Amino acid sequence: MSDRFPLRPDDIWYAAMRGRYGDAVPDIDALQFRCGLQVHVGDMFEKLHALGLIDNVNILSVVTRNAGFVVIDARLADCLPEIDRAALEFALAGVRGDLSESCEHCGRPGEIVAKTGMEALLDDPDAALGDRFLCAECYNDWSHRDV
Repeated sequence: MSDRFPLRPDDIWYAAMRGRYGDAVPDIDALQFRCGLQVHVGDMFEKLHALGLIDNVNILSVVTRNAGFVVIDARLADCLPEIDRAALEFALAGVRGDLSESCEHCGRPGEIVAKTGMEALLDDPDAALGDRFLCAECYNDWSHRDV
């Protein structure tokens, strides 16, 4: 049984992001987060665009490391004025907070760390191991999935 919530954004969402923000959006292989976090990553690009600073930051990747722990690898341009650097760092810090507090499946506030251990492979050899940060509703749906 394949994972309904792979550690990869939706292809349609990705195409729309590339269409709107172009090369500012990293390659899809550098984006490793579940679909519930897409709204927050999209908000990040919108904030950077609205600030007029999207061309002054190079987002290399957005990667979920553990439940509630998402890393944004962003490189700021060297020649930025201090006020622009502060605005970029503030915007990125806000998005990091949103990503770490949100359900990986739906984007609402997360509440529960759900774990999938090696025993899951007995029922499904293709099960995605690891942990996820979920809201109560998504946890209930996901933990009662058919395996």
